[in-house]
Amino acid sequence: MNARHFVILWLAVTTVSCEKVKSLVAKASAAAKGQAATRESSKEPAAGKGNADLQKMVDQTAEGTIFRKDLPFPTRLEVTTTRHLEMSGRAFQSSEIGKKSAPIKGTVVIVSKLELKDNDLCFTLENASATLPAIDNPEPPKKDPATKDPATKDPAPKKANDSIERVAPPLAPVTFTKSGMTWQAKDRSDFRTVSLAQKLSPVFDHLLAENTLIPRPQWFARHRFKVGDQLVVTGESISMLLAGNAKGSLTLKLESFDAVEGHPCGVFSITGNYHRTIPDFGGTITDETVTIESGKFWLSLLYPMILKQEMDVIQSSKGGDQGGPMSRVQGAAKISVTHAWKRLEP
Repeated sequence: MNARHFVILWLAVTTVSCEKVKSLVAKASAAAKGQAATRESSKEPAAGKGNADLQKMVDQTAEGTIFRKDLPFPTRLEVTTTRHLEMSGRAFQSSEIGKKSAPIKGTVVIVSKLELKDNDLCFTLENASATLPAIDNPEPPKKDPATKDPATKDPAPKKANDSIERVAPPLAPVTFTKSGMTWQAKDRSDFRTVSLAQKLSPVFDHLLAENTLIPRPQWFARHRFKVGDQLVVTGESISMLLAGNAKGSLTLKLESFDAVEGHPCGVFSITGNYHRTIPDFGGTITDETVTIESGKFWLSLLYPMILKQEMDVIQSSKGGDQGGPMSRVQGAAKISVTHAWKRLEP
């Protein structure tokens, strides 16, 4: 699943009393309202017709359409990524004080921004929120009717659909700079960023490709595709769809042509299964096994990158930060990921 940002799990399984949660939500009410608006606007990003200037670069004839990979990839970009997850399952957390588990059924929204300016990269987690059932406090035990005081009323039972809004604390922007072939912390005096850069260094290119900041390492051959064409992606070729040294088999079928934020794309239906280990810019490493029951990928017609994904999946994932609690999630999920990709002027 693309819930590899394990702030999701923090929001989902952290054991906070209802009173603390109410206090947190009260403090974050303004932010929560803004996030709710974000959710509504980001569920279905405008597609419509492609940008006229970008459309001119599409290689499309009566014989079919080529997914180009010959254009120079921009080195100055701003990418705002919105991840929308609706899931139903169970979460498990292990730490030094023991193991905990809780059912999960709710919605998670994560919005992050990446700014690439030549050899500098800034990551910002703009907001993260989850609407989940209020499951922290169990219902009080029922009293024996024989000893019940008639004058005492039982507390109102908790409604099954009661839910709470949880808002993750904001994170300071993290800036990296490229030195030779590796990415390092730009501020070498910032221990947090230095440590994070060292941890991410072996997989940094996976992160960049997954977030549309560099071209995918594998892409289509120079072949013209028509609506209805199918292909099976497996082996090394799976990196054209998934980062993180993924293994598995995915079946694609070209369904139509559309645009994401004005950027022309081919829309493929997708099914299959895969396993991979993938990091995020917060330093969390997630190991996930996923079956895609149905879904769609929007693949750029101009550059080797994926701008949008929608999937219904069955997944099992585990992950966490080094030295911190480990979390595991199992269940079904509806996932939507959209990259608002903008080229920056020199």
